[in-house]
Amino acid sequence: MEYKSRTIMNIEKSLIYFRMHIYTCDNMVKIAFIGVGKIGQTIAYSVIFDGLASEVILYDIIPELPEKFEHELRHAMATRGLSTEVIGTNSLDDVANADIILIMAGKPRKPGMSRRDLFVDNAKIQIDLAKQLPPKNPGALYIMVANPVDMMASIFMRFSKQFTISTGDTVETMRMRSYISKKLKVPVTKVTGYVAGEHGEDAVVLWSTVKVNGKPFEEIAKGLTKEEVENYVKSIPGEIIRVMGGTTWGPATIIKDIVRSVVLNEGRVMSIATPRTYQGEIIHISVPTVVGAEIGPSLEGVLPESDRERLNKSVEDFYKVYKENLDHLLQVIKQ
Repeated sequence: MEYKSRTIMNIEKSLIYFRMHIYTCDNMVKIAFIGVGKIGQTIAYSVIFDGLASEVILYDIIPELPEKFEHELRHAMATRGLSTEVIGTNSLDDVANADIILIMAGKPRKPGMSRRDLFVDNAKIQIDLAKQLPPKNPGALYIMVANPVDMMASIFMRFSKQFTISTGDTVETMRMRSYISKKLKVPVTKVTGYVAGEHGEDAVVLWSTVKVNGKPFEEIAKGLTKEEVENYVKSIPGEIIRVMGGTTWGPATIIKDIVRSVVLNEGRVMSIATPRTYQGEIIHISVPTVVGAEIGPSLEGVLPESDRERLNKSVEDFYKVYKENLDHLLQVIKQ
């Protein structure tokens, strides 16, 4: 069967939706990984061992790293009899005809740094990639992973004109669910709910969506406060980075699940950051969104007014900081 992919973008009430039409034989999907440091390696491993790609491209600027990682993957794949085609390269010219491109390239967040501290340096990297990747990858879905992830997604889409999402608050959502599960001693599968807004310290728990065994959080909290849950979600990444040097396993597994939902058209509701227009600028904000071969619609319209007000405040706050950083960046790159 011939393999083809194409994309359609629609703008409805300032929200931008995406549709990927994939006609495949045995999941003939080509996925590129831009940046194969610790988290890139973990995501690539998970994607391959979940059988989500027929071909994988591993790109990094560090000499020999992609090639040697390719060998490592092939050794691991041999234990499972996997025949995914894997190409490790230091040349962006080899990143061609990909259906999904995950971008990890950027400086990592170090102890004591906020995600926003990384803005200018990582934005320059995204601008360079935005110029080089689209011509050889028509119709690709771009998934931003590099921090500050929502701002980098907005930068990449601004300069590439290609549909881009970020991992957004999918990680915060799972941190919230796992903490409630642990504190209330219930299976994590019995905890539902979402975190929205900007990824990071300004994320917003959508409490109207949080249920335990199908009951509202307030009815079953047993002394666990909303403030405690929110503080955990916001503080635990910094604690992990302080001790372990970075967050890897949680984000990588969740990002693999985003890829899985797209490739297999699962239609899962995930709190990814999708593009919208605000004050004439494209920005990325997380909202619970249907993720499959189509990205969207979101569930924003069915949220109660209290959650929408908090989300709107998050949009305003994000735009203000993003616009300040963007204006500074534009001055820097003119020099």
